[in-house]
Amino acid sequence: MSAVSKITNNYFSENDTRYVFLDGQACDHIDKCYDSLQQQLSIPEYFGKNLDALEEVLADLEWIDEAKIKIIILNESALLVNSDDKKKDLLDVLNSSENEKLEIVYLGDDIAD
Repeated sequence: MSAVSKITNNYFSENDTRYVFLDGQACDHIDKCYDSLQQQLSIPEYFGKNLDALEEVLADLEWIDEAKIKIIILNESALLVNSDDKKKDLLDVLNSSENEKLEIVYLGDDIAD
């Protein structure tokens, strides 16, 4: 029989790693990306919801108890389909973070080069 888990958090955490999912199918607009990241990274309500604020948050993340954070990007080709001008900027902010706790993982075969 399969094991069934119910998670009360907005993220998944296991073995001292927090897994955060950014699904292109659900994040067709930049505001949806900010909302998803805010929930899963437990970012305070006063988060500015702009790329500069996101960059600052990613540099800190000290409020997160887990030792590692993996942001997993799924369906990258659909990500920000309605805000394509923001897609490159968002991915640049994610990929350029120098926070050693943070790892960005692209999942699937539709990943842009």
